[in-house]
Amino acid sequence: MSRVSNPLRVASTAPLEPANVNKQMDLRARVLQNVAASITGRGLAIVFSTGAAILLARFLGVEKLGEYGAIYAYIGLFSWMATFGFEPVLIRELSKDRNNASSLVHTTIILSSLFSVGTIGFSILLARWFGYSGFLWWLLVLASLEFALTPLRLPAVIFQVDMRQWYAATINVVRQGLWFVIIGALWIVKAPLSYVVLARVFTALVESLMMWAWSRRFLLGDKQFLLGRARMLLTHSFPIAFTSLLGMIYMRIDQVMLHKMTTDSVLGQYVAAVKVSELFELLPSSLMFSIAPILSVSFAQPQRFRSHIDRTFRYLMVLAGGLCVTMTVGARPIIWVLYGEQFLPAASLLAILIWSEIAVFFAAVVCNALIAGDQQRFLPLPTLVGAAINISLNLVLIPHYGATGAAWATLVSYTMAWMVCLLFISKTRALAWQGLRFAFPVVGVALFSVACAARLPIHEVVRIIAALALFIAGLWITRSIYSSDLNDGLAALKGSLTRNSKKPIPRD
Repeated sequence: MSRVSNPLRVASTAPLEPANVNKQMDLRARVLQNVAASITGRGLAIVFSTGAAILLARFLGVEKLGEYGAIYAYIGLFSWMATFGFEPVLIRELSKDRNNASSLVHTTIILSSLFSVGTIGFSILLARWFGYSGFLWWLLVLASLEFALTPLRLPAVIFQVDMRQWYAATINVVRQGLWFVIIGALWIVKAPLSYVVLARVFTALVESLMMWAWSRRFLLGDKQFLLGRARMLLTHSFPIAFTSLLGMIYMRIDQVMLHKMTTDSVLGQYVAAVKVSELFELLPSSLMFSIAPILSVSFAQPQRFRSHIDRTFRYLMVLAGGLCVTMTVGARPIIWVLYGEQFLPAASLLAILIWSEIAVFFAAVVCNALIAGDQQRFLPLPTLVGAAINISLNLVLIPHYGATGAAWATLVSYTMAWMVCLLFISKTRALAWQGLRFAFPVVGVALFSVACAARLPIHEVVRIIAALALFIAGLWITRSIYSSDLNDGLAALKGSLTRNSKKPIPRD
């Protein structure tokens, strides 16, 4: 495997003029600062979110957690309609046309408002057909009000475009911290499930208002509804919206089907495992939030663009592999510590579900790369394949194997959608192979590490450490990591701090 260049440097062999050097150093420092802010903020958010998930599971118990999961799994099936894929396209357009930012955002907000109202009505209308009746239906109506807040969040894309990700990170921490505090209070007073749903809507409102208030200061100038851009937004966003619909189907339909085909107690165990595995999906988004605008701009420079994609694939595959090793070997103690003995059946589900994160991390790079190159039209096919496989496998496996069948359906469908299907599309084959050449050795090393650690007659905590040690050694042997990775990170951090101490990073 050839060594991959640093994506924070421009791929060029020509000597650099002082002005260009300074510009690259500013970009490198800016990216590092945003990635650090995202990781720090999302790290804190993960802590609060994990704490809230623990309290929620212990507070609600298996059956009520299943009802809670059923409500938000169903609501998730319609989130694509409210957002309609506007954000990625808006980020791309703002990155290229910063002068019209205010009008572009204003146009998107108007479109999103129409879609959000329609989403609420459509989701409520179909709820009874999916088996939501009685009090559960009223809770679903309350939960659906969160869709009305979608337009308020749209202006916050400017944080990503202008590389001011610390704003978004701070808002996310505030929301998760507030959610944690409210869930703790509800646990103390033994509040019913309806209060939990109301609390979630309230925290979403606080988050949306903060996004609206903080982002408006960076959107100066006249606001006009741009009819031509509106048509473009709808045209370019439709493939992403359709992809999101299909993605939500294969990400959430398993919980809806478990609710309908089994019991909420079975679903509760599954939801507990899903919540743990999905906690770490914040990690790839932290990196991609800062890289996405750079990908949009650098797409016209193939060598530079490929350098960015190579390094991002490698880092995310290594991160996902380490996560799989840790969670598979330590599934039982992790579930016991987080949720208690009543949720121990979720440990075997977590050990299966966590491997689907390989495909999730992989897809994060693929989606951003295709959108950056205005190739989002290819996104619906893998999600369509994933949705079809997931529904088919769930129909076959759930009646016989319950939640375990749903977990395997998730793993297979995610992998087939984002790591296999793209190989059959000529325009995406090169991108898929670009990622798979990093994924194959990492996944192989991860599986080998888990298999070896499982045979060691040692304490579970020591087994986790041993598995990670084997994993790191395997990465070194397969040249999936380099000593320069640490050196580059430290050098970039030192350069960022040194430069920031001399003068502020340019705002524009």
